[in-house]
Amino acid sequence: MKEKPSGAIQQTITLLEQEIDALEQRRGELLRVIDSLRPLAGEASIARGRRKTAAKRNERTNERARRGPTRSLPDDGGEAIIAQLKKHAGTMTPGALAKALKISRPNLRYQIKPLEKAGRVVSSGATMNRQVSLPGRAKEAP
Repeated sequence: MKEKPSGAIQQTITLLEQEIDALEQRRGELLRVIDSLRPLAGEASIARGRRKTAAKRNERTNERARRGPTRSLPDDGGEAIIAQLKKHAGTMTPGALAKALKISRPNLRYQIKPLEKAGRVVSSGATMNRQVSLPGRAKEAP
C-alpha cells in the first residue's frame, strides 16, 4: 500500500506546481511580446506560422478521409474475402482484393492472417508479386 505523503512533501509539491504555472504564464507573455516585435524586424508572426501548421495538419487529415474507406470487414470468419476470391477465379493481388472489399491493404493483411493460419487462403510471392488465393489454386510467383 502507498503511504500518504507527509505534510511537508505535499506542501513542496504544491509550491512546485504553482511555480510551473507561473513559468507557463510568463512564457506566454514572452511569446506575445516576441510576436509583437517580429513585424518590426520584418519577420512573419509565429502565430500565423502556427495557424499554417494547423491548416496543413487538417489538410492531411482531410486527404486521408478522401482516399477512401479503411473500414473493417464484418466478423464473418473471412467469408467476404473467400467470396471475393471465388468470384475472381480464386487468385487476386492484395491491392485488388482490398479495393474490391473497400478496405485498406494493412487492414486486409490483418484480416487475412487468421485465414492463412486456418488454411483457408494461401499467400504466395514476394512483396511486388504477392498473390492471395484459395488453397490448391496458388500460382508460383516469378
